[in-house]
Amino acid sequence: MTPQRIEVNDPALAPVPPAARTLASWNEARAIIEQRSVDLVVAVQEVARAEGSARRALAQALPNLDASGELSRLLAPGGADAPTRAGASITLRQPILAPRAWYGIGTADLAVEVAKLSLEDRRRFTLVAVADAVVSIVTTERLSEVNRVGLRSALELLELTRRRERLGTGTKLDVVRAEQDVALARATLVSGDESLRRAREALGAALGLKGEVGVPQEFSLNGIAAELGSQCTQTRTDQRADVRAARAELELAERGLTDAKLAFAPYAEVSSTLGTETYFGGTTSGVGGVGGGVGDAGGAARPGWSWSIRAVLTVPIWDGGARYGDLRINRAAVEQQRARLGAAERSAELESTQAVRSVEVAEQARAVAEQSRDLARETARLTQVAYEAGTVTSFDLVESGRRQRQAEIDLAVREFEVVKAKISALLASASCK
Repeated sequence: MTPQRIEVNDPALAPVPPAARTLASWNEARAIIEQRSVDLVVAVQEVARAEGSARRALAQALPNLDASGELSRLLAPGGADAPTRAGASITLRQPILAPRAWYGIGTADLAVEVAKLSLEDRRRFTLVAVADAVVSIVTTERLSEVNRVGLRSALELLELTRRRERLGTGTKLDVVRAEQDVALARATLVSGDESLRRAREALGAALGLKGEVGVPQEFSLNGIAAELGSQCTQTRTDQRADVRAARAELELAERGLTDAKLAFAPYAEVSSTLGTETYFGGTTSGVGGVGGGVGDAGGAARPGWSWSIRAVLTVPIWDGGARYGDLRINRAAVEQQRARLGAAERSAELESTQAVRSVEVAEQARAVAEQSRDLARETARLTQVAYEAGTVTSFDLVESGRRQRQAEIDLAVREFEVVKAKISALLASASCK
């Protein structure tokens, strides 16, 4: 026969209000990440900046075409008889010996690749952060439910203890102990509800949204792992985006050193200018361009034109030692990046190893927590029977109830830690594009 349940009412038993916005699925979260995540937006713009720099580097080796116009009048000496000059020219310049500019094109292209790898790694980090936030919300919501069940049990025990006191089978000490248990359960509930609200706010921040963002009760955590498995490709740790980016940055630093050495190389440029000029007004006799005079004393104007070709060779000789300083700077940068690459490789290997191991550890911890929960339930049941028989005190009853609630909380946490560990292991050596 099932014992009659004691009815209790308390405002704290009401669930936490839902968040203003709720994610329907992981695909919706992924779409919001691509549009609103601050880290991804910054990384995408870094790629755009690198592509702009690459285009600018290419321009250093391409022809340069400029046009100019001029209008001038001589004020003194000459006075009113001084002519007015109008001229126009167009100049084409083309580097014919520019080893530094040519080499810079490849360096800029490599910088674009580094930016894209950084974007890929930032996407992986963002997915990990959002997945952890979702799991944290589901975990804290489950804990919130467990805490309310615990508070209800504590309130029921308090009501039962008060009835026993009124009937003369209980003592005031039993009531005080039950009230202490209710206060403890209430404090745990308040703390758990705040953790839930903070978890929702953390998810909103990770998605680039304001306020709280929640997930529905039917949200599938296993579905997150399945979606990530289809969206991300498993690779070796040395092929992870951050390791490849560090390797490319080392190559970039080495190219920077070569670029500093190319500053000692000569530079040659050929240019051609086509120009025309016209004098009018005043006395223009004797003023002329190629092909004869441009006017006479009557003020008539006749245009003159010119076409020139010029080649310039520049050989750097001495600049005060700036180029030698650049060499030292870039050599140091190469050694720094080589050290960073080694650290990135070790960190990726360690992270992957620990992530794989954490799945096994989390599953073992969950099994232990489940066993502890079952034992705590049985202990609480036997203690209730013994208390009704008068063989144990209210202290034993309250303590067994507290341990059961704690065991329920521990099991809920361990169950979600298994899911979180699987997601972390999946993304520890993944490439997410």
